[in-house]
Amino acid sequence: MTSVLYSENMNAKPNVAGEIFMGEQEYSWRKDWTVNGWLFVATIISALCDVMFPHITRQWPLGWRVGIVGAEFLAIALWVRSLMTWIRGMDELHRRITTSAVLFAVSATFFAAMLWHRLDSAGLFNAIFPKPKNGGSWDICTVGHEFLLLTLFYFVGQTIFNRRYK
Repeated sequence: MTSVLYSENMNAKPNVAGEIFMGEQEYSWRKDWTVNGWLFVATIISALCDVMFPHITRQWPLGWRVGIVGAEFLAIALWVRSLMTWIRGMDELHRRITTSAVLFAVSATFFAAMLWHRLDSAGLFNAIFPKPKNGGSWDICTVGHEFLLLTLFYFVGQTIFNRRYK
């Protein structure tokens, strides 16, 4: 019965959000890589296939292209698992702040991506800027774009929710 109440390693220090904030005193490359490594893998796959070599990947058979998309989303699922494991290792206050910041970041990223996509579909960006050289659109549809938005909104959310408890 008591095993439910206590974790396996009672001497381990709890995780804090500063461990993955570059520039913070508690920052740790090892912890940052442990938490965000799979997101980096998904971003690299997306950057190679969607940004650097899209003309090559469009010529691949359908099975290979579906496999690449599956690999991206498998890496994102593994990142979510590592993020949730890291959040579970926090004390109650940091867990609440970080969960709120993550929810804010995901919601704001979803809203910004949807808004950007709709504005691009309406032709706003083509009216303001010249058409891209590859004949595509200004849409932000890669994992790398979403990762940058997610990171920006996470830092904004972390700042907002940290202020509530100071």
